[in-house]
Amino acid sequence: RERASGLPGSGASKADMAAKDIREFVNGRLQANMPVDNATGLQKNEHQQAQAVFSLEALVKSHAFLVISVGNCPQCEELAVVLASRGLPESIFVKWDKSAHEYQDLKRQLSAYAGEVFTFPQVFAAGAYEGGFKEVMDKLERGVFDEVFEKYFEIEPCTLRRIVERRPIVCFSLPNCPQCDTLYEDLKRRGVPAQDIFIKLDKARPEYQAMKAQMQLLIGKQQFAFPQTFVRGVYQ
Repeated sequence: RERASGLPGSGASKADMAAKDIREFVNGRLQANMPVDNATGLQKNEHQQAQAVFSLEALVKSHAFLVISVGNCPQCEELAVVLASRGLPESIFVKWDKSAHEYQDLKRQLSAYAGEVFTFPQVFAAGAYEGGFKEVMDKLERGVFDEVFEKYFEIEPCTLRRIVERRPIVCFSLPNCPQCDTLYEDLKRRGVPAQDIFIKLDKARPEYQAMKAQMQLLIGKQQFAFPQTFVRGVYQ
């Protein structure tokens, strides 16, 4: 259960509380405003207020990064571990209950993005649909979400640093880069598995500028050319 707006401060009067817009998401369900009686502090028309709006769109808009999951979902749990290791809060996850009466309606809304047949988890970032488990894991590896994580969660972009730290040798290259091709072929002649150590960045991809900024920090240079090579975490 996640608040869609802030709670009143501890010193707020009942009148102040009544004026606040306090709504909740329960199982992806946007609860309607719940006015409070100024005299009693109790909610008015409880039966009427229990009628909620089922809205995937509202749920997506309320999260800078949203992971929709279900129970007994190994891929959901695996993605949760990966995102937690990146510093993301648990609040990005919203778990749907398949036994809830609103589940089929929410699933129908999600199918407009994911297609008629899909699995969980399903992910949205900054309001845009990003795909399921496989697509999102691939995008995480490429640093597609680095800017979103930095902007909304103040998480330092670290995709390139993570790659450098976990590989004994890595060469970052570009398409249509003669120097990259020359190094690649030279390493192959020396018996080095160049196909395993080369990572090709792409200036045409939206995440390239974020990768370039991370490279500048890693090598301590504003101007550089490709390829760029690291051995045991040390810039060469």
